[in-house]
Parts: sequence; structure tokens; C-alpha cells
Amino acid sequence: MTKHDFSDFDQRLKFVNLRLKGAQLPVSLTRKGSSLYARATLPPPPDSDKSLPHQQHLKLGIKANLLALKQAEAIAKKIGAAVLLKEFRWSDYGRGDKKPDKQTAAAWCKAFEVHYFEATERNPTTEESFKTVYLDYLKRLPQAQALTRESLERVIKATQPNSCQRAKSCMAFKRFGLFAGIDVSFINDKLRGTYSSFKTAPRDLPSAQVIVEWWAKIPNRGWQWVYGMLATYGLRPHEAFHLDTQELEQGGLILKVLDETKTGYREVYPLYPEWVEQLGLRHKQLPNVTGKTNSALGERVSQAFRRYHIPFPAYNLRHSYAVRCVEFGYDTSLGARWMGHSEPIHSRIYRAWISQEVVQAAFERALKSPNRPQPPLIGELKPPESDQSAAA
Repeated sequence: MTKHDFSDFDQRLKFVNLRLKGAQLPVSLTRKGSSLYARATLPPPPDSDKSLPHQQHLKLGIKANLLALKQAEAIAKKIGAAVLLKEFRWSDYGRGDKKPDKQTAAAWCKAFEVHYFEATERNPTTEESFKTVYLDYLKRLPQAQALTRESLERVIKATQPNSCQRAKSCMAFKRFGLFAGIDVSFINDKLRGTYSSFKTAPRDLPSAQVIVEWWAKIPNRGWQWVYGMLATYGLRPHEAFHLDTQELEQGGLILKVLDETKTGYREVYPLYPEWVEQLGLRHKQLPNVTGKTNSALGERVSQAFRRYHIPFPAYNLRHSYAVRCVEFGYDTSLGARWMGHSEPIHSRIYRAWISQEVVQAAFERALKSPNRPQPPLIGELKPPESDQSAAA
């Protein structure tokens, strides 16, 4: 399905924002997908744990089309004036303290979902995100019982201390509890624990030889192509289904990852470049799979790895690519760029997977390089005269 072209609309939107700026109104309009939002520094919403005004996006409930742009501009002017007069009220935009009629956990969960999608465009990707981040934890509450502070605490403490599940459940229930007006002060750093996604244990990554041996064992050409792309370009599993391979098919090496992916558009270089030819990557052939979301596509890849008895997860091909970036001597900033990370995040994530042997080998290669920086010559410099009085 082709995407709608918003280029004309976005140009008109720029003129609207120029008029708002000229009127000295502290608000602008933005488009997210096919929906319009007002962006302004607003007081915290009723469910927020923040105490000071901060920049936020307010969903206007208006689709991004030229006919509705005049209405959106009028609403933006109203918001801007309310901000200037310090009269902005969230209740005017459906974000007040209204409580659901029923006080069961099920009723609160439904109300929270409605509230969440008032500020977020609803589509398969955001629905999957809401399910993963919130709903999977909210469903653990006793749905037919009244929602209480104690019920939140029981569900959180049922998770393993200092685990990923504990940290994520604390995050989910804290925001949910604030929305429901429950005292969530008990959800603190002590309860959350010490888990961090950056404290990752080192993994036994497959060697390049093992990677190509398992590539050769995959009987399905489509899945073989996906496997080869993950290995050669360090892709996230779902990204194999969102690629522009035109340059690759025409004899080049650069692969373009499209906007539909987790971190958006980027260009990636192959490591090893020889794998492009050896693994037949110039001839794109995707397996026949379906998946409405990136998460669903990623799960299809994981299922294929299990089906073909590949003894490591798909993500380990991406981690091995990160290690090869070091082995090839590429700067960390390049590795981060090719993999779709910020440099600090890239360094913190992959530090655990780069062995001391890899680091030592990279250091020795750099020392042997004829192009490495050389120290200044000191042969003609005279050493300082000794201070006899100090010696005495």
C-alpha cells in the first residue's frame, strides 16, 4: 500500500506556524503520521509525575488534510492564548481528572488505554508498543477486583528482584497508578532494583566461520537471504523486511534501511564485504511471511531460527557485526551510525561483547599501521641540566 504524500500539506503547515510565530503565540502545529498535534510548553497533565511546565504534544483529534488546517490553526491560537494568560486547562482537551464509573482494575485499564491513545496516533506499531510496555503488565492485576495500591505492589513484587521484568513493571505501574490517582510513592529505586539494559553479560557470539556454516544449512532461499543480510549488515531482525536494495542490486555495497524501522532511515556498509557476493545478497528474495508490526516480523525471524535449529538467536548476528566494526578498525561513531545507535548508547551496549582478545588485536593492528600518528622527534633536544643544589 502506497503512503500518502504530505509534501504539499507540510509546506502549508510551515506557513501556519510562521503566522503563529508572527502573532507571538507560544505554540506550533506538528504532524505525526496522519494526525495533527499542538506543541507548546504546558503544565503537567493530571497523570504526570512532573511538577513543572515542559514542552509537550497535544493531540487535536484532527487529521492532516488541507481542509482541516484552518480549524487546527484556530485551536492552536486558543491554546497559545491560554498559555500566555496562564489559563490552560487539560480538562478542556479531555485530560481532566474524570474517573471511570467502575473502579475495577479492568475499568481502569480500559480508561488508561483510551487516555494513552489520546496523545498517540493509533496504528499497529503503537498498539504493539502499548501492549509490550503497559498491557502485558496491567493484565496481571486481578481484573474483577477494585484497583488499589496493594494490588499494584503485589504484582510488582511477584517479579524477580533486580530483573528486567521488575524494572519494566515498576515503570508501567507508576504511570498507570498516577493516572488512576493512586499513591505510587512506594515505586522507588529500591523496589525497581539494580537492573540496567547496559549491564549486559558477555555473550558467546558465533565466529564468522560458524555464521557461514549455518547459512549453508538453511534450506529455504528466502530465509537464507534474510540470515545473510542480518549477518553482513548487522540489521535488527525486522529491518530485513524494510530495505531499499536498489544500489546493492546494481553492483554497489551500501544498503539503505527505511523509515519504517525502529530508528528510522540509515545507510549501512557490509562487514565482510565479500559476503555480499558469497551469500548471494544482490538477489533479493524475502520469505513469504506476514506481520503488521516490526515486533511481529522480528518474531517470524526468531521462529525461523528455531525451525532450522540455529543454535544462537538472530540478534547475535547483529552483535557479531558490532564486534567486526572493532576488528576492522572503524571508529565507534561509524559503528553506531551504521547500526542505528547514538554513540554513547552503542558504546555502553556493546562493551560487554567485545572480548579482551579483540581489543588487543585491534591495538596491535593500529601499532603496525604505517599511517598511524608518530611521536615528535626528540633526538636533537637537550636534556635539562641537573640541579646540583637540589641534589645536595
